[in-house]
Amino acid sequence: MRNVWHLVRRNRDYRLLLGANLVSQGGDWILAIGMMFYIYDTTRSSLAAGTMLLAALAPQLAFSSLAGVFVDRWDRRTTMVVSNLLLAACLVPLFFVRASGDVWIIYVVVFVQGVLEQFFVPAEAAMVPQVVPADDLVAANALNGQNRQVARLVGAAVGGILAAVGGIALVAVVDLVSYLAAAALVAMVKAERTTPPRAAKPAARRRVRREWTEGLTLCFGRRDLATLLIFRTMSGFGEGVITVLLAPFVISVLHASGAQYGAVNSALAVGGIVGAVTVAGMRRANRPRALLGYGALAFGALDLVIALYPLALPRLWPVFVLIGIVGFPAAAMNAGFQTLQQTRTPDAFRGRVSGAITTGSAVAMVLGIVLAGALGQVVGIIPIIAIQGLIHVIAGPVVLLRMRRGPAELPDDPALPVLAPGTGPGRTAS
Repeated sequence: MRNVWHLVRRNRDYRLLLGANLVSQGGDWILAIGMMFYIYDTTRSSLAAGTMLLAALAPQLAFSSLAGVFVDRWDRRTTMVVSNLLLAACLVPLFFVRASGDVWIIYVVVFVQGVLEQFFVPAEAAMVPQVVPADDLVAANALNGQNRQVARLVGAAVGGILAAVGGIALVAVVDLVSYLAAAALVAMVKAERTTPPRAAKPAARRRVRREWTEGLTLCFGRRDLATLLIFRTMSGFGEGVITVLLAPFVISVLHASGAQYGAVNSALAVGGIVGAVTVAGMRRANRPRALLGYGALAFGALDLVIALYPLALPRLWPVFVLIGIVGFPAAAMNAGFQTLQQTRTPDAFRGRVSGAITTGSAVAMVLGIVLAGALGQVVGIIPIIAIQGLIHVIAGPVVLLRMRRGPAELPDDPALPVLAPGTGPGRTAS
């Protein structure tokens, strides 16, 4: 824990980023839960609630890869500040939602927010290595993961209450304030500009296409980055499965009540918080490849146990224990992945590589959602969730085997973009 305290206490810029991340994500969870509650409470339609999930996922599929081109062009701090301000502004239409016939406004807001987040998220991830020394990157990424779990825990509890008390308008006000606060915190970060201002050029569309292609070439051509893409695609599929089947598993297989299902989600968040703090405080946490590979292996094994134990012991209490334990390998896996993506991607390509990986994960997540929804009733909930665990059991060794070589390794591909001293984003060394 001493490492964590020293990182937060001595690094002002990271402290500001961490605070902005927590405030913004807390507001996001409050808004997401509040909107889902409002939509279902107003329409009594599970299809209407599911449409909101689709509106949130669509920007990842359509824009995340292309957005990475602009993230690599623009100054990251400015990108994060402007994104937060625009995210706050796009909440204004929610004040005009009055009845079930206005639900379409919520879908539009969710979609626009999703588009803006495709610029904010990779800019934030790329900025962390600018303000945090390499030896502290794993701890910093673990603490960022803890923020997500804290935001989930608080948002799940507060979002529904705010929506029930003050409607969608109160939820929007809280999230709007969180975005403004996050923008103010990021604006105080003293990191240097990441890219020089670039003059407009005539063939803008052609240049965007070239830079986008260069990012994809790097992501697919580098063995280590391609491995990260493969891993996130596999884990994204599993995430889609869990998104659909966690509630049916807890309620139908374990015969839990709605309140008990909420308690399981809270236990999942608490386990993630404890796991993230533990990973951040580890003295030997500077081996991200091992954290990702072995973390995924342990995570998958525990998920298999969670899926299969009801066959022998159909009781609810073991799931609380297992979900609490799984928080540690989940935190290790996520911190290892984020650190590897940051350290093995050339700085000028971080936005594009992040965008490509996000797109692959989103496609796989949609596939997981569709297949879990279609096959959950036919094949059974337990087998499908077990497949999700097995995917991570396979993904862990894939990482360990494919990422043995050093980060500077490049394949013998003359078309692969390689940065030389003095070249900037979108320009390749000759």
